[in-house]
Amino acid sequence: MERRISPCPNCGKMIYSHAVLCPYCKRRTGFKPADKTETPAVAAPVAPAASVASAAPAEGKPSKSKKKVSIPYYGQQRLSKYSRATKVKGAIIALLTVVVLILFIAVQMQNRRLMKLSSAIDHSSQEVIDSMANEVSQSGYVIAKFPERDRHCMYYLVGGHMYVFDAVTRNERELKLNEMNPQAVVDYEGSGVLQANISPDDQYIIIVASRDMGNTEFGLYQMDAKTQQITVLDRGKVTFDNGEYTVQSGGRTARYDTSGTKLAGLTIEEAEAMPKPATKEEKKKEETSEKVEEEKHETVTEQLEPKVDVVKQPSVPTDIKISPNITAPATNDKAQE
Repeated sequence: MERRISPCPNCGKMIYSHAVLCPYCKRRTGFKPADKTETPAVAAPVAPAASVASAAPAEGKPSKSKKKVSIPYYGQQRLSKYSRATKVKGAIIALLTVVVLILFIAVQMQNRRLMKLSSAIDHSSQEVIDSMANEVSQSGYVIAKFPERDRHCMYYLVGGHMYVFDAVTRNERELKLNEMNPQAVVDYEGSGVLQANISPDDQYIIIVASRDMGNTEFGLYQMDAKTQQITVLDRGKVTFDNGEYTVQSGGRTARYDTSGTKLAGLTIEEAEAMPKPATKEEKKKEETSEKVEEEKHETVTEQLEPKVDVVKQPSVPTDIKISPNITAPATNDKAQE
């Protein structure tokens, strides 16, 4: 009796159709056992599909016709489960995973090293700045201290002059405001810089400086603590009270907060851009010019008006008397007769 073969549901290899256990994977197949008349349930391993026809005569059961056995589609999928392409893809994915893991570990180690280095620099800068602040406090006052790594400096004011101290190079440098911005006028021969305060966010330094020797006009300036760029906010009489800067000049009043932001009023530039009221002299000039224009207009109108003669003309009599001796002229009809 000819044996029928089927693919193993576990490994996909061709085995006896009634085999309870697969001879290749040693797992249960779930096939229905064969009848007593058929061959035993457990059979020897069956050759692949390509050699089934040649294996039949060796078992002593000749076959009349050679039948070509076709492997089902799901069996082909199971056979190609671990193909070469799949193995190559798995190897590539595993290699990329290892590379990413190595890079991640390297970045973390670099960040830790930079953090340790920055903390060391901050600690040393803090010590240098504190020692310099103790010396400055004897003759001036400290405006702001920045011990962090990106700035590591200190701003201070001594005798109307503003300085910056570098904690790394340990050099101090005077900040000439008028050289940094020509519009930031400071009279260093007089009072110079009178006051400088750091903003609450440690970003700007608000400076009040004298613009003349008599201290009649002051300048309100804003300097960036990182870039050291100076912006002119206003000028006039500057007072600082209740955390606000008040600037008065020419009948106007403007208020600024500790960061240099305008709260109310007009700046000097806005006030100068507005039209100014006319003075008394200008009003007199306008009145005289209006009178002159009116007089010119009157003379022109007199020259354009026509002149009228007032001389009386002789009257013509309306009643005419005809003497009886004078006959009236003949008409055309009588002349024709």
